[in-house]
Amino acid sequence: MTKPELRQAFNEPAGLTFADIPPGLAEGPTPLETLLNLLQGGSACALADSGIAACDPQTLDRISAAAQLESDDCLDRIHCLLELLHASLATDPPTLSHITLTGTLRHLTRLLTDHQRWHALADNAAYYRDHPQVASKVSNYQKPAQTQ
Repeated sequence: MTKPELRQAFNEPAGLTFADIPPGLAEGPTPLETLLNLLQGGSACALADSGIAACDPQTLDRISAAAQLESDDCLDRIHCLLELLHASLATDPPTLSHITLTGTLRHLTRLLTDHQRWHALADNAAYYRDHPQVASKVSNYQKPAQTQ
């Protein structure tokens, strides 16, 4: 797929400007949410990342650690963008255009959403790792739904 086709498939805006995009949360799932849901065997939002419940403890530990690193990276990016915004808005007049500011706010919103999703994945993987009985029940519950 081309980049515009990928953007359309994931409800991403085409083009180089963000002026027509409100800086709020986007409607529908983000590409990260879509990817994680598809990897877990379904296109709908998987409650508590139930698709990973069948993983062994070592894999759950790796998922938790990797997801936590991604969550932390999102926060670092948010802090960096906020520092740049602060520096830009502290000048009179602001050094960034309206289009750039709107795009930056959109990126901040996406980073926050991604941070929250990575953090939830890390927490869920650690919970399943630490509670194998719950993971087993969730995994067994998921099997009939996946065969339909």
